[in-house]
Amino acid sequence: MTPYAQLAALERLLDDPSPVVRQAVAAQVKAAGTAGILWLEKVATKAKLAPHAQSLLANLRTTDAAAQSFLAYLRAGEIDLEEACLLLERASHPSLPPQAYAEELDRLAARTRELMAEPLDVRAKCRLLCRVVFGEEGYRGAQESFSAPASSLLSRVIHTRRGIPISLCLIFLLVGRRLGLPLQPVGLPGRFMVGVFRGREPLYIDCYEGGAFRTRAEIQLMLLDNQLPADEAFLGPVSVEQTLARCCRNLVSQYEAQGDDRSSRLFLGFVHALEQLDERA
Repeated sequence: MTPYAQLAALERLLDDPSPVVRQAVAAQVKAAGTAGILWLEKVATKAKLAPHAQSLLANLRTTDAAAQSFLAYLRAGEIDLEEACLLLERASHPSLPPQAYAEELDRLAARTRELMAEPLDVRAKCRLLCRVVFGEEGYRGAQESFSAPASSLLSRVIHTRRGIPISLCLIFLLVGRRLGLPLQPVGLPGRFMVGVFRGREPLYIDCYEGGAFRTRAEIQLMLLDNQLPADEAFLGPVSVEQTLARCCRNLVSQYEAQGDDRSSRLFLGFVHALEQLDERA
């Protein structure tokens, strides 16, 4: 029997109430190594077995297994930004639960909906989202801990309300998508932002500056003032692969600053994998 067939045979035992059976299942999954973790994560997507699979995963996940899960997810096809961020963060915190982001993002979206009185245009809705995220909830730039990995990892940003530009943009973007807003990531040199590209002129939202609205001309002037290229190629939206790669580059630098060479190399490997995917797209 192949290792996969052996693992598949365990599925019917996952919800067995016997502690002895559960221990035996956990031992076999652990013995299978990364293949066992990947199999268990697939099983965890099945509603009936999810609680049992998640319970086992909480004890079996390792950094190496989490890294392999992230890479396997990237290779599998279409990438969901929120799920990819969660899998990416597990490479640092393998026990991160599946609802680590969703509860807070759902809550922020629900609060913003309470303030919306239709009809409102996209700009007005974005202002309300800024009011909730940066006003009521106090999300801010992590000026004192800019070089710490915690300012890049979304679960920590949610906990501390402090992040670097891209992590704050991801919070804003993921909440905005729950509200049906046409928000897109914009990978400007030196400052990640969120953009709205409907209408004649794009709108840029600077999440590191409390959700300040910027025009195209203001963005170009900001880049020139900081001696950065203001080419049109930098002013449009970027792909999910490019967004994740930028997250990883930040983590490479942050872990290097902490002297954590192992983590730095791990995230650099993710950068290379994402760049290859983006080239094929």
